[in-house]
Amino acid sequence: MQDRKYHKKKAAVEKFIKKHGTIDHSVILNNVDVNYETLMRILDELRNEGRVS
Repeated sequence: MQDRKYHKKKAAVEKFIKKHGTIDHSVILNNVDVNYETLMRILDELRNEGRVS
């Protein structure tokens, strides 16, 4: 699943979180083109990497 589309979505989610300062799932799902399962995987990776608290 670690392909180019996934990395683009991960970057978009990270950019959205930094810009808006929220990790609210519903807000991210409504504003970024990503499904719930992928969003959960991205948030888990960002937390493990220390990029998101």
